Amino acid sequence: MSSGGPGSAGHGRSHHGGEPCHEVDPRVGSVAAHRFHLVVCNSSSEEWPSRVDAMSPAISALAHGGARLPGRAMVTLSDFSPFKDTAKKSSSSTVTGGGGGGGEGETAASKYERIDVAVFPLGLVAKQLDSDGVAALLRWLGHEVLPTSWSSTHTNLPQPPSSAFEHSWLELTNSRHIFVCTHGTRDRLCGIHGGKLLADLRALITSQGLADRVAAWATSHIGGHKYAANAIVYPRGDWYGTWCARCGSGSSSGSDSDSSVGPADAQAIIDAATRDIVWWDAWRGATNMSKMDQINAWRFHNDSADHVGGHGVTGSHPSADSADPFTHWIPKSSRRKSSVIGS
Repeated sequence: MSSGGPGSAGHGRSHHGGEPCHEVDPRVGSVAAHRFHLVVCNSSSEEWPSRVDAMSPAISALAHGGARLPGRAMVTLSDFSPFKDTAKKSSSSTVTGGGGGGGEGETAASKYERIDVAVFPLGLVAKQLDSDGVAALLRWLGHEVLPTSWSSTHTNLPQPPSSAFEHSWLELTNSRHIFVCTHGTRDRLCGIHGGKLLADLRALITSQGLADRVAAWATSHIGGHKYAANAIVYPRGDWYGTWCARCGSGSSSGSDSDSSVGPADAQAIIDAATRDIVWWDAWRGATNMSKMDQINAWRFHNDSADHVGGHGVTGSHPSADSADPFTHWIPKSSRRKSSVIGS
């Protein structure tokens, strides 16, 4: 990222007694507060209308119920495939779109009559939910105790009763999942720049032999079109926006070849995922953090970086910084604690 671009640090007056500090990057704090990310699995971006929440009764129930959960849950569709059999079935099916009838192939309403739902950052996968199953999942997620782990044996949430919905747990101790918004029918910037980032991520994962522990997936709208390409890394829950606008008017071109996203962006995200650190140059915020928590975390990083030589603040190479004194502020769990800030 160019030192003169939107990701570079400007200077103003500090929030700490008048010392110089960095102006907050406009991307920081742009992640809407949410407690969970509910991913409807085995979908394809080719199936997604501009609004996906009406594609079936089960998806509608999940989206509307998720918005009412304590702390809120974000709902998206994705090609994330937790089970090999359903992945094969999904890749061979053709959906006519939007839940309407007619035409060749399977309608969205029939394909998504029952849905597999992955709950991030917990790592639970609820299987084949109809509308009643969705309601049971939402009741469980509405439990008062916040999750402190993505492991089925360490979570403070009660185990879902087997009679409520069939479920399993993802292995997230060593595995990392990267979700990239490629929802071109919602905003073409996400289709162009998100598609390029996803392709670069998958190519690098393959070439670097990381496929056994890192995977990249397409997801529908997550918010922040103007920051495209947008990505989320789990289980940490960090959000990144590579900011296509930094390249000017050319970034909105309709051609894939004009995308401002490059392999360096993908490499920085992979570095952050595999090293369990933050790529601060493109960080938007994170799951389970309020807007102010996100801003305070970014400020803390930049103030700390100033004291150790300014690393990780500016520069032409958007790399994740392993020496960052604030990269491990999040405990070995999926819970975000604002009390950690400045402690």
